[in-house]
Amino acid sequence: MKKFLIILILPVVHFSVWGQGVEKVFDAPSSSFIDLSLQTHNGKLRFGLQDGYYIKSDGSYVKANEASYFEMDKRFSHNNASRHAFTELLKMRFKEDMFAAMDKDYFTVRTPNMYDKEQKSYTAQQHILALANALCTTQQAIQFFCNPKEEDCTKVFPEEGYYNEPRNIRYWGGRGASEFQKLRAYTSFVKEKFPLVQEWAKTLYPENKISGYYVAKTNLGTYDFKEGGYWLRTGEYSNNGFLLRWFGLQPSNSSERKLMHPNGSSILLKMSPEKAEAFSENHQYLFLVFDVTGQLNGLENYRADQLKTTFTLNSPVIEIYTDDALTNRVVEIDINTMVSKTR
Repeated sequence: MKKFLIILILPVVHFSVWGQGVEKVFDAPSSSFIDLSLQTHNGKLRFGLQDGYYIKSDGSYVKANEASYFEMDKRFSHNNASRHAFTELLKMRFKEDMFAAMDKDYFTVRTPNMYDKEQKSYTAQQHILALANALCTTQQAIQFFCNPKEEDCTKVFPEEGYYNEPRNIRYWGGRGASEFQKLRAYTSFVKEKFPLVQEWAKTLYPENKISGYYVAKTNLGTYDFKEGGYWLRTGEYSNNGFLLRWFGLQPSNSSERKLMHPNGSSILLKMSPEKAEAFSENHQYLFLVFDVTGQLNGLENYRADQLKTTFTLNSPVIEIYTDDALTNRVVEIDINTMVSKTR
C-alpha cells in the first residue's frame, strides 16, 4: 500500500507531440496498466473534436511512406486508448453501489428476471471487463485474455508501441478458455488489480469539474456578400468528440443563449471579398475553440453507460483556427459583440 500511494502522488507529466503541442500524461499506479495521454490546448485538456495527428498544418496528410508516419500512428493509438480508459475511470465514481454489490468470486449470470443486487453485480462485472481491456498493458493482458492452448499470444495482441482498440473487447481467459480459466482470470484481476484501479479513479478530478477547451469543426460554407463574411453554423458542432458535447453547454447570459437556439444559429465571420476568395481556395473547414469548465453529472442511464456532462464558458472569446492541430489561428470572435442569426 505504501508503494502504491507514493506512485499516485507523482506529478502529471507533459510531453511534446508533433502537430498539436503537448499532451497531458496521467501516470498509472502500476506497471500493469498503461499511462493515459490526453491532448491539450494552451496547457489544458482538449475536449470535443481531437487532433487527428495525420493532417499537417498545410492540410496535407502524413503518408504511410514518410518517416514520421509510424510515430504518428502509435501516438494516435495511445491517445485513442487513453481517452477511452479515462472515460471508463471517470464512470466508476457513479457506480459505487454497483461495485459494492459485485460478486468477486463468481460470475453473475444474466437472466430475464434479475433481482436489483444481481443486476448491479452483472453491470459492475461488465465494467470490470471493459476496464481490464482498456487499462492493461499487452504483457498484463496476455495473462488475463489469452489462452496459449488455443492461440499464439505473441500475434493476437498489438505489436510494441500500439494499444488495444476501445471496441476490441476480449473475454476472460482467451479464446476457447474453459469455465475454470475464465473464472480464474476474472477473480485474479478483481482481487489483485481492481483495488489499484479504484484508487486511481478517485484521484482523477474528484470534484467532478475539469477545465479545458471545447473544440468544434464547422464548414466554411458560402460567402455572404451582403453581410461581408461567412456564416458559421453552430448546429454543426454536435459531434461525438471527447467527453463534452455541444448540447451540454449551459448558457449564462443572452449572448451565450444565442449560440444554443433550438433551431440552430450561425455566427458571422467577417472577411472582405478579396481576402475571402483566396481564403476559400485553401480552407474548407474551420475549428472553433471555447475556453470551458466541464462538469461530470453522473450517467445518462445505466443501460447506455454514457457519462452525463455539461459545461460552461470561462471566456466570451472564440478562437478560430484553420487546422485541427490548432496551430494556425485566423481570428477571435467575442460572443458579446458577435453578429448572429437563427434559421
